[in-house]
Formats: sequence, structure tokens, C-alpha cells
Amino acid sequence: MPRRHLLWISLGLIVSQAILGSGAKAQISEQDMRRGLVGQSAYAACKMLHADYSQERADLIVEAAIKNNNWESQKDWLKSSQATQTIKLVSEAMNQDCTDFNQNSAQFVPAMEAIEAL
Repeated sequence: MPRRHLLWISLGLIVSQAILGSGAKAQISEQDMRRGLVGQSAYAACKMLHADYSQERADLIVEAAIKNNNWESQKDWLKSSQATQTIKLVSEAMNQDCTDFNQNSAQFVPAMEAIEAL
């Protein structure tokens, strides 16, 4: 009998860890999606600032990223004040090629803090 109890306890622990793990993954996935959305949106905004991309072209970049990465659940979040402020800070902190951050930018530290807050 004691072995059977240990087996059930072990199975219960495994199942509970799987349930907790799946909940943590969902939370991480939301944060990862938001960071991805900010990254793609900031890239598109940076291209509008430095490469004369149109708003339409920038929107297509973001829409393609949402579709290709299955980020539809966070699409409405992009309209939030947190998202728009973070995108603005990040796009202004990028270099003129829009390939990396300009660490000398006055927006660099605020952009990093905004990304951390997502």
C-alpha cells in the first residue's frame, strides 16, 4: 500500500507541475508577444523616421508580424498607452539603420525601462 500512495503522490506532483508550468508559459508568452510586437512596431516606426517608409508600409510590417507569429491575442494591446509610449521610446532609441539601439541616445535608458515593464 505505501508504494501505491507514493505513486499517486508522484503523479499528482507531476500533474500539478504541468498545470503550473502551462500557466507560467501563458504569462511568458503574453510578455514575449508584447515584446515582439513592440520590436516590430518600433522597427516600422524607425523606418518611417529614417527611411521614409509610409504609414501604410509600416502597418504592413506590423500586420505581417502579427499574422506570421500568431500574436493576434495581443493585437488590441498595441493601441494601449503603454504600447504606444514604449514603441515611441524604442523607435527613437534605435540607430538610423533601425538594426540596433543607439546607446548614446537620450531615449536608450527610458526605452530599456519601458521594455522591462512590459
